[in-house]
Amino acid sequence: MSRIPNFPADLLEEHKQWHHARHNVNVNNPPPGYGLEFLRFHRDFIGRALDWYHRNGLDPRLVEAWNTVPEVIRQAPCYNRAAEARILFQPESFASADELGRFIESSNLHACIHQESARVFGDPEINDFDWAPRNTVFYNIHSMIDRWYRNWEGLGRFREEGGHWYGAFEGGGDEILLYSSLFGDWWLGKLIASAKEADRLKETRVEWTAIGDSRSFGPMNDGRRFRIWDADGDGKLEVLFECPVRGGWIEGKVRQGRLDWRPVQLQHCGQPFSS
Repeated sequence: MSRIPNFPADLLEEHKQWHHARHNVNVNNPPPGYGLEFLRFHRDFIGRALDWYHRNGLDPRLVEAWNTVPEVIRQAPCYNRAAEARILFQPESFASADELGRFIESSNLHACIHQESARVFGDPEINDFDWAPRNTVFYNIHSMIDRWYRNWEGLGRFREEGGHWYGAFEGGGDEILLYSSLFGDWWLGKLIASAKEADRLKETRVEWTAIGDSRSFGPMNDGRRFRIWDADGDGKLEVLFECPVRGGWIEGKVRQGRLDWRPVQLQHCGQPFSS
């Protein structure tokens, strides 16, 4: 846990101005889009800040996402365990990302984690939004919150013909995973940018590759619990679903152009809360 040396002043000012613009908003009755803006701003901000951090050769271990909120913080009077349990174990209860973002703010989880982190790690700046981004704990917190957001994004949202998800499945990003409910097969599309010399225009096309099928597990859009999620923390997304045919959970990971299925056991981050 440490102060980040030579942190860019422009990034610090950007975060400061963004928060100051929201100081007068009632988090219990915010305007539409308030929660979504919270999630999207911080995803973009930590992405750019960590890009600078890594390019400067700083220790990546110090800014890794927390797998769960430290227990010493969860024991604090301000910490809302019921809110945490809803986010972790009932993400489908949020109808939109905006609702999720509003809930993280209005439940006091975000504020409490910053407040108690400042106390636990002995650095008041962690709880001062003008200065927090120059401390590694800020990235432990907000990378974890972004995982909560990605967990919500990875819920099974299927149309009649199937579903699709955007992210990094095999390469570094710019990929589309497509599921066809008609045949139970999976396709990986990679965005390829090319330039036409005749008119010097750039175009982007999608190159599709069949990477496997899941017919033996039954239809994915039958209401089972389903996630698209970076389950092993390697920066690549996996397919996770509860299998009613065989029981337990199955993980699908793209390896060498194929979707490899295997049974897995899931470990909860945090504990459910009963009042």
